Amino acid sequence: MRNKNAPPVDSIKTEQSMPLAEEQVEISTERQVDGKVTLTRSTRYAEELVQTELNRDEVQIKHIAINEPVADDYSAVPRQEGDVLIIPVIEEQVEIIRRRVIKEEIHIIKRRTTETFKQNVTLRHQEVKIEKT
Repeated sequence: MRNKNAPPVDSIKTEQSMPLAEEQVEISTERQVDGKVTLTRSTRYAEELVQTELNRDEVQIKHIAINEPVADDYSAVPRQEGDVLIIPVIEEQVEIIRRRVIKEEIHIIKRRTTETFKQNVTLRHQEVKIEKT
């Protein structure tokens, strides 16, 4: 038996679910110009005196007549005496007997001189100016 005051079974509400709202965030970037930079390059010129020492080697060549006989096993090897390089020059001379004679020596003398060198040169110097607008 049923209670007359009770609501009918068909009309009893069952639990209902309610969908919830969901928020989503999306992050992105965007380029935005907030200023500009201007670069200005300029070149300045300045005359400057450059001075230095320059070395120069001078060579003097002398032919010294010797005309002395030498042995057959004489070795005509160049030699150094101080700052002089001596190069023997051999010549064979024919007589009734052949013998070797130092005809001459070549002396090469090396001298170093120093002189002052001066010259005006143009030096360039660049500068950069930066302006933000």
